Amino acid sequence: MKFIKHLPNFLTICNALLGCFALFFLFIDSFEYSNSEKYYCIIVLIFIAAIFDFFDGFFAKIFNVKSKLGSQLDSFSDLISFAVVPVFLLIYYLSKYEFSLYARLFPLIVIICSIYRLSKFNLLESSTHFKGLPTPANAIFFLGLPSFLFYLNEFVLILIVVVFSFLMISDFKFYSFKSLKNKDEKQFLLLFILLQLITIIYSYLNDVELASLLSFLILAYILSCFIISGINKEASSY
Repeated sequence: MKFIKHLPNFLTICNALLGCFALFFLFIDSFEYSNSEKYYCIIVLIFIAAIFDFFDGFFAKIFNVKSKLGSQLDSFSDLISFAVVPVFLLIYYLSKYEFSLYARLFPLIVIICSIYRLSKFNLLESSTHFKGLPTPANAIFFLGLPSFLFYLNEFVLILIVVVFSFLMISDFKFYSFKSLKNKDEKQFLLLFILLQLITIIYSYLNDVELASLLSFLILAYILSCFIISGINKEASSY
């Protein structure tokens, strides 16, 4: 029973460790991997970190072992895995495509907004949905972004950083996959699955790079949240 009590915090620390391993893997060149192999290894590490992040909260709720320490550990771990890693991965690839120093430094804003987002989250009461784009969702989008850099100019890159930074610190409603009981939550899930299927079919037919699906996944998530929130807000006004 004592292990169960500490299981959520153990999973949270595993999340942070995977983020640290991803940073080590990114900056240490002693591994004989190509850039694309390194890229996909980091994606896998952060995806596993996201799984740990999901289950630490899940088990904390199931076993009723939530604590202030756990909340702080979760935020610091998320900051490493879902803010520092994706941003420095992007900066690493920006240097490969010869973007200016200003463009390479600009994504650091994402880390600042992630700090604010995570701090605000710790102060909010427990809810079935998120206020502002969750940092793991933002991280997944930026993990896929390096696969688009060949097609982006500096203005578009900066615009993307500004929009997603704003979404994180905003009060927009974003649905959680941990709770899908209400009618609007079920509508969100159905729409999200539909949009994702369309994205996968389009990507398959047009030979879109696999990593790009990460960014498309989050765009589908954001669009689904906005559409369902808009429909329910309009319905409640009548």
